[in-house]
Amino acid sequence: MTTTTLVLLGLAAVVVILGLIIKGKVHPFLALLITAAALALAGGIPLGEVVPTLSTGMGNTLGSVALIVTLGAMLGRIIEVSGGADVLSRWLLEKFGEKRAPFALGATGFIFGIPVFVDVGLIVLIPIVFGVARRLGGNMLAYALPIVIAMLTVHVIVPPHPGIVGGSELLGADIGLVLLLAFIPAIPMWLFGHWLAMRLSRTAHVDITDDNPMLNVGGTGHTGVVQTKAPSTGLVVAMIAVPLVLIMLQTTSALVLPEDNGVRVLLSMVGASPMALLIGVILASILLGYRRGWGREETEHVINSALPPVAAVILITGAGGMFGHVLRETGVSQAVADVLGGTGLPIILLAYVMAALIRAAQGSATVAILTTAPLIAPLAAAQSLSPVQMAMLALSIGVGSMALSHVNDSLFWVWSRYFQVPVGTALRTYSVLCTATSVVGFLVVSVLWLVLS
Repeated sequence: MTTTTLVLLGLAAVVVILGLIIKGKVHPFLALLITAAALALAGGIPLGEVVPTLSTGMGNTLGSVALIVTLGAMLGRIIEVSGGADVLSRWLLEKFGEKRAPFALGATGFIFGIPVFVDVGLIVLIPIVFGVARRLGGNMLAYALPIVIAMLTVHVIVPPHPGIVGGSELLGADIGLVLLLAFIPAIPMWLFGHWLAMRLSRTAHVDITDDNPMLNVGGTGHTGVVQTKAPSTGLVVAMIAVPLVLIMLQTTSALVLPEDNGVRVLLSMVGASPMALLIGVILASILLGYRRGWGREETEHVINSALPPVAAVILITGAGGMFGHVLRETGVSQAVADVLGGTGLPIILLAYVMAALIRAAQGSATVAILTTAPLIAPLAAAQSLSPVQMAMLALSIGVGSMALSHVNDSLFWVWSRYFQVPVGTALRTYSVLCTATSVVGFLVVSVLWLVLS
Protein backbone atom coordinates (compact mmCIF):
# COMPACT_ATOMS: atom_id res chain seq x y z
CA MET A 1 0.00 0.00 0.00
CA THR A 2 1.06 3.58 -0.57
CA THR A 3 1.91 5.92 2.29
CA THR A 4 -1.25 7.94 1.60
CA THR A 5 -3.45 4.85 1.79
CA LEU A 6 -1.88 3.74 5.05
CA VAL A 7 -2.28 7.20 6.59
CA LEU A 8 -5.93 7.29 5.55
CA LEU A 9 -6.39 3.85 7.11
CA GLY A 10 -4.90 5.16 10.34
CA LEU A 11 -7.11 8.25 10.33
CA ALA A 12 -10.16 6.13 9.60
CA ALA A 13 -9.27 3.83 12.50
CA VAL A 14 -9.05 6.76 14.94
CA VAL A 15 -12.36 8.15 13.63
CA VAL A 16 -14.00 4.74 14.07
CA ILE A 17 -12.73 4.49 17.66
CA LEU A 18 -14.03 7.97 18.47
CA GLY A 19 -17.34 7.31 16.70
CA LEU A 20 -17.92 4.05 18.55
CA ILE A 21 -17.13 5.63 21.92
CA ILE A 22 -18.89 8.97 21.44
CA LYS A 23 -21.86 8.20 19.20
CA GLY A 24 -22.25 4.48 19.67
CA LYS A 25 -21.64 4.57 23.43
CA VAL A 26 -19.51 1.44 22.99
CA HIS A 27 -17.14 0.59 25.85
CA PRO A 28 -13.60 1.80 24.98
CA PHE A 29 -12.22 -1.75 25.32
CA LEU A 30 -14.65 -3.08 22.71
CA ALA A 31 -14.15 -0.02 20.50
CA LEU A 32 -10.39 -0.55 20.45
CA LEU A 33 -10.74 -4.31 19.94
CA ILE A 34 -13.22 -3.99 17.07
CA THR A 35 -11.17 -1.30 15.36
CA ALA A 36 -7.90 -3.19 15.80
CA ALA A 37 -9.41 -6.30 14.21
CA ALA A 38 -10.90 -4.31 11.32
CA LEU A 39 -7.62 -2.46 10.76
CA ALA A 40 -5.69 -5.74 10.74
CA LEU A 41 -7.95 -7.06 7.98
CA ALA A 42 -7.92 -3.82 6.00
CA GLY A 43 -4.15 -3.51 6.41
CA GLY A 44 -3.46 -6.83 4.75
CA ILE A 45 -2.71 -9.10 7.69
CA PRO A 46 -3.67 -12.68 6.68
CA LEU A 47 -6.87 -14.06 8.23
CA GLY A 48 -4.99 -16.73 10.13
CA GLU A 49 -2.67 -14.13 11.68
CA VAL A 50 -5.27 -11.61 12.84
CA VAL A 51 -6.05 -13.17 16.23
CA PRO A 52 -2.38 -13.98 17.04
CA THR A 53 -1.48 -10.39 16.16
CA LEU A 54 -4.18 -9.02 18.46
CA SER A 55 -3.17 -11.38 21.26
CA THR A 56 0.50 -10.48 20.92
CA GLY A 57 -0.25 -6.76 21.12
CA MET A 58 -2.39 -7.14 24.21
CA GLY A 59 -0.05 -9.58 25.92
CA ASN A 60 3.05 -7.48 25.35
CA THR A 61 1.38 -4.44 26.89
CA LEU A 62 -0.24 -6.16 29.86
CA GLY A 63 2.92 -8.04 30.80
CA SER A 64 4.10 -5.17 33.00
CA VAL A 65 1.21 -2.70 32.95
CA ALA A 66 -1.30 -5.05 34.59
CA LEU A 67 1.05 -5.65 37.52
CA ILE A 68 1.78 -1.96 38.03
CA VAL A 69 -1.84 -0.81 37.80
CA THR A 70 -3.19 -3.63 39.99
CA LEU A 71 -0.59 -3.28 42.73
CA GLY A 72 -0.95 0.51 42.67
CA ALA A 73 -4.71 0.16 43.14
CA MET A 74 -4.20 -2.27 46.05
CA LEU A 75 -1.82 0.13 47.78
CA GLY A 76 -4.20 3.04 47.28
CA ARG A 77 -7.15 1.04 48.61
CA ILE A 78 -5.31 0.04 51.80
CA ILE A 79 -4.34 3.67 52.45
CA GLU A 80 -7.89 4.80 51.71
CA VAL A 81 -9.68 2.32 53.99
CA SER A 82 -7.19 2.84 56.82
CA GLY A 83 -8.26 6.49 57.01
CA GLY A 84 -5.05 7.77 55.48
CA ALA A 85 -6.73 10.41 53.32
CA ASP A 86 -8.53 11.94 56.29
CA VAL A 87 -5.35 11.92 58.38
CA LEU A 88 -3.36 13.57 55.60
CA SER A 89 -5.94 16.31 55.01
CA ARG A 90 -6.30 17.12 58.72
CA TRP A 91 -2.54 17.35 59.16
CA LEU A 92 -2.16 19.66 56.17
CA LEU A 93 -5.04 21.85 57.37
CA GLU A 94 -3.34 22.19 60.75
CA LYS A 95 -0.04 23.11 59.11
CA PHE A 96 -1.38 25.62 56.60
CA GLY A 97 -4.24 27.03 58.67
CA GLU A 98 -7.85 27.70 57.78
CA LYS A 99 -7.00 30.71 55.61
CA ARG A 100 -5.02 28.44 53.30
CA ALA A 101 -7.49 25.57 53.45
CA PRO A 102 -7.87 25.38 49.63
CA PHE A 103 -4.11 24.92 49.30
CA ALA A 104 -4.13 22.24 52.00
CA LEU A 105 -6.91 20.40 50.17
CA GLY A 106 -4.92 20.63 46.93
CA ALA A 107 -1.83 19.26 48.66
CA THR A 108 -3.93 16.40 50.03
CA GLY A 109 -5.19 15.65 46.52
CA PHE A 110 -1.69 15.81 45.05
CA ILE A 111 -0.16 13.38 47.57
CA PHE A 112 -3.15 11.04 47.94
CA GLY A 113 -3.61 11.07 44.16
CA ILE A 114 -0.25 9.39 43.51
CA PRO A 115 -1.42 5.83 44.30
CA VAL A 116 -5.18 6.38 43.81
CA PHE A 117 -7.09 6.82 40.53
CA VAL A 118 -8.45 10.33 40.14
CA ASP A 119 -12.15 9.40 39.95
CA VAL A 120 -11.99 7.16 43.01
CA GLY A 121 -9.69 9.48 44.93
CA LEU A 122 -11.92 12.49 44.33
CA ILE A 123 -15.00 10.63 45.57
CA VAL A 124 -13.11 9.50 48.68
CA LEU A 125 -12.00 13.06 49.45
CA ILE A 126 -15.34 14.77 48.69
CA PRO A 127 -16.71 14.40 52.26
CA ILE A 128 -13.51 16.00 53.57
CA VAL A 129 -13.88 18.88 51.11
CA PHE A 130 -17.50 19.44 52.14
CA GLY A 131 -16.59 19.29 55.82
CA VAL A 132 -13.95 21.98 55.41
CA ALA A 133 -16.17 24.10 53.15
CA ARG A 134 -19.12 24.00 55.57
CA ARG A 135 -16.92 24.93 58.50
CA LEU A 136 -15.21 27.85 56.77
CA GLY A 137 -17.96 28.98 54.37
CA GLY A 138 -17.58 30.99 51.17
CA ASN A 139 -17.57 29.74 47.59
CA MET A 140 -17.57 25.98 46.94
CA LEU A 141 -15.43 26.51 43.83
CA ALA A 142 -12.58 27.77 46.03
CA TYR A 143 -12.39 24.29 47.57
CA ALA A 144 -13.52 22.09 44.67
CA LEU A 145 -11.22 23.43 41.93
CA PRO A 146 -7.85 23.20 43.76
CA ILE A 147 -8.31 19.57 44.77
CA VAL A 148 -9.44 18.31 41.36
CA ILE A 149 -6.64 20.00 39.43
CA ALA A 150 -4.04 18.62 41.85
CA MET A 151 -5.35 15.07 41.46
CA LEU A 152 -5.72 15.33 37.69
CA THR A 153 -2.15 16.61 37.32
CA VAL A 154 -0.79 13.53 39.07
CA HIS A 155 -3.18 11.25 37.18
CA VAL A 156 -1.92 12.14 33.70
CA ILE A 157 1.87 12.09 34.20
CA VAL A 158 2.88 10.21 37.36
CA PRO A 159 3.20 6.40 37.40
CA PRO A 160 1.60 4.08 38.51
CA HIS A 161 -1.43 5.68 36.81
CA PRO A 162 -2.50 3.57 33.83
CA GLY A 163 -2.37 6.14 31.04
CA ILE A 164 1.22 7.23 31.53
CA VAL A 165 2.33 3.66 32.33
CA GLY A 166 0.69 2.26 29.20
CA GLY A 167 1.83 5.17 27.05
CA SER A 168 5.41 4.80 28.25
CA GLU A 169 5.30 1.09 27.48
CA LEU A 170 3.99 1.72 23.96
CA LEU A 171 6.64 4.38 23.34
CA GLY A 172 9.43 2.30 24.80
CA ALA A 173 10.15 4.88 27.50
CA ASP A 174 11.61 3.76 30.83
CA ILE A 175 8.91 3.93 33.54
CA GLY A 176 11.43 4.73 36.26
CA LEU A 177 12.86 7.62 34.27
CA VAL A 178 9.35 8.92 33.56
CA LEU A 179 8.64 8.85 37.30
CA LEU A 180 11.93 10.55 38.09
CA LEU A 181 11.16 13.40 35.67
CA ALA A 182 7.39 13.59 36.20
CA PHE A 183 7.48 15.71 39.35
CA ILE A 184 9.46 18.45 37.59
CA PRO A 185 6.42 19.52 35.52
CA ALA A 186 3.86 18.17 38.02
CA ILE A 187 4.70 20.56 40.85
CA PRO A 188 4.64 23.77 38.73
CA MET A 189 1.43 22.54 37.10
CA TRP A 190 -0.19 22.02 40.49
CA LEU A 191 0.98 25.40 41.84
CA PHE A 192 -0.17 27.22 38.71
CA GLY A 193 -3.42 25.28 38.75
CA HIS A 194 -4.04 26.30 42.35
CA TRP A 195 -3.37 29.95 41.55
CA LEU A 196 -5.70 29.89 38.54
CA ALA A 197 -8.33 27.93 40.47
CA MET A 198 -8.50 30.68 43.08
CA ARG A 199 -8.75 33.31 40.34
CA LEU A 200 -11.53 31.42 38.57
CA SER A 201 -13.42 30.97 41.83
CA ARG A 202 -13.80 34.76 41.94
CA THR A 203 -15.54 34.80 38.55
CA ALA A 204 -18.36 32.43 39.53
CA HIS A 205 -20.08 31.36 42.73
CA VAL A 206 -21.49 28.01 43.86
CA ASP A 207 -23.27 27.85 47.20
CA ILE A 208 -22.11 25.49 49.91
CA THR A 209 -25.19 23.42 50.74
CA ASP A 210 -25.98 21.25 53.75
CA ASP A 211 -28.05 18.78 51.74
CA ASN A 212 -26.19 17.05 48.93
CA PRO A 213 -27.79 13.75 47.86
CA MET A 214 -24.68 12.86 45.85
CA LEU A 215 -22.71 12.36 49.07
CA ASN A 216 -24.69 9.18 49.67
CA VAL A 217 -24.17 7.85 46.15
CA GLY A 218 -21.14 5.92 44.92
CA GLY A 219 -18.29 6.28 47.34
CA THR A 220 -16.12 3.42 48.33
CA GLY A 221 -18.81 1.13 49.54
CA HIS A 222 -18.79 -1.25 52.51
CA THR A 223 -15.28 -2.34 53.32
CA GLY A 224 -15.99 -5.05 55.87
CA VAL A 225 -13.30 -3.52 58.10
CA VAL A 226 -13.87 -2.42 61.68
CA GLN A 227 -12.49 1.10 61.95
CA THR A 228 -9.60 1.44 64.41
CA LYS A 229 -7.43 4.34 65.45
CA ALA A 230 -6.25 6.25 62.40
CA PRO A 231 -2.59 5.87 61.35
CA SER A 232 -0.05 8.63 61.83
CA THR A 233 0.59 11.13 59.07
CA GLY A 234 4.21 10.03 58.80
CA LEU A 235 3.19 6.42 58.28
CA VAL A 236 0.71 7.34 55.54
CA VAL A 237 3.29 9.46 53.70
CA ALA A 238 5.89 6.70 54.11
CA MET A 239 3.58 4.09 52.57
CA ILE A 240 3.08 6.32 49.52
CA ALA A 241 6.78 7.20 49.32
CA VAL A 242 8.36 3.74 49.68
CA PRO A 243 7.61 2.40 46.16
CA LEU A 244 8.31 5.78 44.55
CA VAL A 245 11.70 6.06 46.25
CA LEU A 246 12.64 2.48 45.32
CA ILE A 247 11.76 3.10 41.66
CA MET A 248 13.70 6.37 41.61
CA LEU A 249 16.73 4.75 43.26
CA GLN A 250 16.70 1.96 40.68
CA THR A 251 16.62 4.46 37.83
CA THR A 252 19.35 6.62 39.38
CA SER A 253 21.61 3.63 40.08
CA ALA A 254 21.32 2.53 36.45
CA LEU A 255 22.58 5.95 35.38
CA VAL A 256 25.50 6.39 37.81
CA LEU A 257 26.69 2.91 38.89
CA PRO A 258 28.54 0.27 36.82
CA GLU A 259 26.56 -2.75 35.68
CA ASP A 260 28.29 -5.22 38.01
CA ASN A 261 27.86 -3.03 41.11
CA GLY A 262 26.10 -4.98 43.90
CA VAL A 263 23.82 -2.09 44.88
CA ARG A 264 22.75 -1.59 41.28
CA VAL A 265 22.01 -5.30 40.87
CA LEU A 266 19.91 -5.33 44.06
CA LEU A 267 18.02 -2.18 43.09
CA SER A 268 17.38 -3.56 39.61
CA MET A 269 15.12 -6.10 41.33
CA VAL A 270 13.58 -4.29 44.31
CA GLY A 271 13.35 -1.01 42.39
CA ALA A 272 11.58 -2.47 39.35
CA SER A 273 8.11 -0.91 39.29
CA PRO A 274 6.08 -4.10 39.99
CA MET A 275 8.43 -5.24 42.78
CA ALA A 276 8.57 -1.78 44.38
CA LEU A 277 4.77 -1.61 44.44
CA LEU A 278 4.55 -5.17 45.79
CA ILE A 279 6.87 -4.18 48.64
CA GLY A 280 4.63 -1.16 49.25
CA VAL A 281 1.51 -3.34 49.36
CA ILE A 282 3.12 -5.80 51.79
CA LEU A 283 4.33 -3.02 54.10
CA ALA A 284 0.96 -1.24 53.98
CA SER A 285 -0.89 -4.49 54.71
CA ILE A 286 1.27 -5.03 57.80
CA LEU A 287 1.65 -1.47 59.11
CA LEU A 288 -1.76 -0.05 58.16
CA GLY A 289 -3.63 -3.35 58.45
CA TYR A 290 -2.42 -6.15 60.72
CA ARG A 291 -0.60 -3.86 63.18
CA ARG A 292 -3.76 -1.79 63.59
CA GLY A 293 -6.17 -4.62 64.24
CA TRP A 294 -7.17 -5.90 60.81
CA GLY A 295 -7.53 -9.65 60.60
CA ARG A 296 -6.51 -11.74 57.62
CA GLU A 297 -10.04 -11.83 56.24
CA GLU A 298 -10.44 -8.06 56.61
CA THR A 299 -7.15 -7.37 54.86
CA GLU A 300 -8.05 -9.79 52.08
CA HIS A 301 -11.44 -8.07 51.70
CA VAL A 302 -9.81 -4.64 51.38
CA ILE A 303 -7.33 -5.86 48.77
CA ASN A 304 -10.04 -7.70 46.83
CA SER A 305 -12.17 -4.54 46.78
CA ALA A 306 -9.37 -2.76 44.90
CA LEU A 307 -9.66 -5.08 41.91
CA PRO A 308 -13.11 -4.41 40.32
CA PRO A 309 -12.47 -0.69 39.62
CA VAL A 310 -9.18 -1.44 37.81
CA ALA A 311 -10.41 -4.33 35.68
CA ALA A 312 -11.82 -2.04 32.98
CA VAL A 313 -8.73 0.18 33.09
CA ILE A 314 -6.42 -2.80 32.58
CA LEU A 315 -8.50 -4.10 29.68
CA ILE A 316 -8.57 -0.67 28.02
CA THR A 317 -4.81 -0.35 28.46
CA GLY A 318 -4.28 -3.80 26.94
CA ALA A 319 -6.60 -2.98 24.06
CA GLY A 320 -4.62 0.21 23.46
CA GLY A 321 -1.50 -1.92 23.19
CA MET A 322 -3.33 -4.25 20.81
CA PHE A 323 -4.35 -1.31 18.60
CA GLY A 324 -0.80 0.03 18.66
CA HIS A 325 0.64 -3.35 17.68
CA VAL A 326 -1.73 -3.58 14.71
CA LEU A 327 -0.75 -0.06 13.65
CA ARG A 328 2.88 -1.16 13.61
CA GLU A 329 2.29 -4.52 11.90
CA THR A 330 0.24 -2.99 9.08
CA GLY A 331 2.77 -0.21 8.49
CA VAL A 332 0.29 2.52 9.43
CA SER A 333 2.44 3.82 12.30
CA GLN A 334 5.48 4.17 10.04
CA ALA A 335 3.43 5.91 7.35
CA VAL A 336 1.99 8.37 9.87
CA ALA A 337 5.49 8.93 11.24
CA ASP A 338 6.80 9.67 7.74
CA VAL A 339 4.04 12.23 7.13
CA LEU A 340 4.38 13.87 10.54
CA GLY A 341 8.14 13.97 10.15
CA GLY A 342 7.67 15.83 6.88
CA THR A 343 5.75 18.65 8.58
CA GLY A 344 8.92 19.93 10.20
CA LEU A 345 7.18 20.37 13.55
CA PRO A 346 9.08 19.28 16.67
CA ILE A 347 8.05 15.82 17.82
CA ILE A 348 7.45 17.11 21.35
CA LEU A 349 4.80 19.52 19.99
CA LEU A 350 3.23 16.91 17.70
CA ALA A 351 2.81 14.53 20.62
CA TYR A 352 1.16 17.19 22.76
CA VAL A 353 -1.25 18.45 20.10
CA MET A 354 -2.30 14.97 19.03
CA ALA A 355 -3.04 13.91 22.62
CA ALA A 356 -5.01 17.11 23.26
CA LEU A 357 -7.14 16.71 20.14
CA ILE A 358 -7.92 13.06 20.87
CA ARG A 359 -8.79 13.99 24.46
CA ALA A 360 -11.15 16.69 23.20
CA ALA A 361 -12.78 14.26 20.78
CA GLN A 362 -13.51 11.36 23.13
CA GLY A 363 -13.06 12.59 26.72
CA SER A 364 -10.76 10.02 28.36
CA ALA A 365 -7.22 11.08 29.21
CA THR A 366 -6.13 7.45 29.40
CA VAL A 367 -7.52 6.60 25.97
CA ALA A 368 -5.95 9.77 24.54
CA ILE A 369 -2.51 8.70 25.80
CA LEU A 370 -2.89 5.11 24.62
CA THR A 371 -4.08 6.23 21.16
CA THR A 372 -1.37 8.87 20.70
CA ALA A 373 1.63 6.84 21.88
CA PRO A 374 1.66 4.19 19.11
CA LEU A 375 1.21 6.87 16.44
CA ILE A 376 4.19 8.84 17.74
CA ALA A 377 6.42 5.84 18.52
CA PRO A 378 7.78 5.24 14.97
CA LEU A 379 8.65 8.90 14.57
CA ALA A 380 10.50 8.77 17.89
CA ALA A 381 12.34 5.63 16.81
CA ALA A 382 13.38 7.25 13.53
CA GLN A 383 14.92 10.18 15.41
CA SER A 384 16.98 7.92 17.70
CA LEU A 385 15.88 9.75 20.83
CA SER A 386 17.77 9.26 24.09
CA PRO A 387 16.08 7.56 27.08
CA VAL A 388 15.59 10.97 28.72
CA GLN A 389 13.98 12.37 25.56
CA MET A 390 11.67 9.35 25.33
CA ALA A 391 10.58 9.93 28.92
CA MET A 392 9.88 13.60 28.18
CA LEU A 393 7.93 12.61 25.07
CA ALA A 394 5.74 10.40 27.26
CA LEU A 395 5.22 13.34 29.61
CA SER A 396 4.29 15.60 26.69
CA ILE A 397 1.58 13.14 25.67
CA GLY A 398 0.45 12.97 29.29
CA VAL A 399 0.06 16.72 29.74
CA GLY A 400 -1.63 16.93 26.34
CA SER A 401 -4.25 14.44 27.50
CA MET A 402 -5.24 16.89 30.23
CA ALA A 403 -6.32 19.65 27.82
CA LEU A 404 -9.73 20.50 26.35
CA SER A 405 -11.81 18.59 28.90
CA HIS A 406 -15.55 19.14 28.55
CA VAL A 407 -18.90 17.31 28.65
CA ASN A 408 -17.58 14.03 27.20
CA ASP A 409 -15.16 13.63 30.12
CA SER A 410 -16.43 11.40 32.94
CA LEU A 411 -14.43 13.36 35.53
CA PHE A 412 -16.17 16.55 34.37
CA TRP A 413 -19.48 15.04 35.44
CA VAL A 414 -18.20 13.44 38.65
CA TRP A 415 -16.77 16.78 39.75
CA SER A 416 -19.68 18.98 38.68
CA ARG A 417 -22.40 16.70 40.06
CA TYR A 418 -20.83 16.06 43.44
CA PHE A 419 -20.07 19.73 43.99
CA GLN A 420 -23.40 20.80 42.41
CA VAL A 421 -21.73 23.04 39.83
CA PRO A 422 -23.96 24.03 36.86
CA VAL A 423 -22.69 22.83 33.48
CA GLY A 424 -22.09 26.34 32.18
CA THR A 425 -20.09 27.26 35.24
CA ALA A 426 -18.11 24.02 35.01
CA LEU A 427 -17.18 24.78 31.40
CA ARG A 428 -16.00 28.28 32.37
CA THR A 429 -13.97 27.05 35.33
CA TYR A 430 -13.06 23.36 35.29
CA SER A 431 -12.51 23.14 31.51
CA VAL A 432 -10.49 26.36 31.37
CA LEU A 433 -8.44 25.26 34.38
CA CYS A 434 -7.57 21.87 32.85
CA THR A 435 -6.52 23.37 29.52
CA ALA A 436 -4.46 26.22 30.97
CA THR A 437 -2.68 23.86 33.37
CA SER A 438 -1.99 21.51 30.47
CA VAL A 439 -0.36 24.34 28.51
CA VAL A 440 1.85 25.21 31.48
CA GLY A 441 2.82 21.55 31.75
CA PHE A 442 3.79 21.48 28.09
CA LEU A 443 5.90 24.63 28.49
CA VAL A 444 7.79 23.06 31.40
CA VAL A 445 8.32 19.81 29.49
CA SER A 446 9.50 21.80 26.44
CA VAL A 447 12.07 23.67 28.53
CA LEU A 448 13.24 20.33 29.93
CA TRP A 449 13.48 19.01 26.38
CA LEU A 450 15.70 21.93 25.34
CA VAL A 451 17.89 21.76 28.44
CA LEU A 452 18.38 17.99 28.57
CA SER A 453 18.54 17.22 24.83
